[in-house]
Amino acid sequence: MASASASLSPSAADVRARLADALAARNPQLVPRAEQVLVVHPALSGVMPQGLVRGTSLVCVGPAAASLAALVAAGPMGGGCWACAIGYPSLGVAAWLEAGVPLERLVVVRSPADGAEQPIDDPHGGRALAAAVDGFDVVVVGPQLAARLGQATARRVQARVQSRGGILLMVGDPGAFTPDLRLHATARWHGLGSGHGHLRTREVRLALGGRRMPRGRRDTVWFPGPSGQIERFGADPTVHALRRTG
Repeated sequence: MASASASLSPSAADVRARLADALAARNPQLVPRAEQVLVVHPALSGVMPQGLVRGTSLVCVGPAAASLAALVAAGPMGGGCWACAIGYPSLGVAAWLEAGVPLERLVVVRSPADGAEQPIDDPHGGRALAAAVDGFDVVVVGPQLAARLGQATARRVQARVQSRGGILLMVGDPGAFTPDLRLHATARWHGLGSGHGHLRTREVRLALGGRRMPRGRRDTVWFPGPSGQIERFGADPTVHALRRTG
């Protein structure tokens, strides 16, 4: 009897989420204002239905992390935001263009950390990143920089992002950073048969969680879909048939 009642008890994450909902209902100031929220790509509406709150740090992980980072940045940039990619020498510009990123509002900067093998909690990497946070709405931090910055620098940068209302978007290993949200993506291509055919669609499964979202959300998107566009799974009646035959 004790075990049955224990299995029905809410988890700590559920309790925190209910408390947060109750506090927001009693204090409307805790609910982000419209000007504090950035739009996201329609394909991400399943995991971010209320948009992306300014001052958020987010890390994309998993086999499809690079493509996913481009998709996250595409929404705010499509709404007029500028983005800076720093410490990301392997940035695939073609993939960002495919995700709908307006390249005229993307600045790619090499950081002093590129090629470094040790933590660089020194003025160079930290200053370059802090300058990017001051000058751009969205700052994309590549794994070569994020994994090599020390804890002191990471804390200062995150505090700066929160105070300025920007978005810190990390790809892969966040290193010493403690992101508010963690977006994990796994990908699977469809279209190849038994030694024949060609790749037609890529199914990307998303899982969003973190300290700002204790309950977590899951969704699936096509990247690309049957029409060649990026869209949520099931948006077209043919996608389920394509999945079965892929």
